Amino acid sequence: MSALPVPLTVISSTSNQYLWGQIGIGNNVLTQQPKNPGYWILVLDRRTLNVVFNQFQEAPNVAPNLGDYNSSDYILVLGTIGVGLNNQPQGEFFTFLDLNGGGRELRRVNQVATQFNCGSLGTFGYALVGTLGNQDMPGFEGSQITAGIDLAPILTVQLLPNDINGTTFYTPVSLNDA
Repeated sequence: MSALPVPLTVISSTSNQYLWGQIGIGNNVLTQQPKNPGYWILVLDRRTLNVVFNQFQEAPNVAPNLGDYNSSDYILVLGTIGVGLNNQPQGEFFTFLDLNGGGRELRRVNQVATQFNCGSLGTFGYALVGTLGNQDMPGFEGSQITAGIDLAPILTVQLLPNDINGTTFYTPVSLNDA
């Protein structure tokens, strides 16, 4: 019997009053409740879907040190929690996200943050799922710029199993492709 697709959901948060986010990988639901706003970064092994890297960082300009995990054998999962538009991804962190699945939504947040600064727009939510390895391949993204309302993107994808030489590898796909 072949493996079934596994749901992956990223719940980011735009609220900077109640810092909270969740990531669900099948029945495994992880919760993050940091003391300060920032970026929640997970790395999943594409063969087992085990979490091999779990980091929360506040710095918007530092790429995570993934070491050997930054390869196509792994999946990047990212969600923001209460991040202000004055701390959007920039520098090395922007480049890292861009090379590992970030695209239109990442640039949308960056453009609004750069053009209008934090001002009355406040915080943003951003979620990303992509295959690692600096391949510059499109990932799956969602973003929300608050303008005073606490709505955040909830990103939903499926992890589709594929048999490659007798080993199952999971690949992120949109819901309608699973």
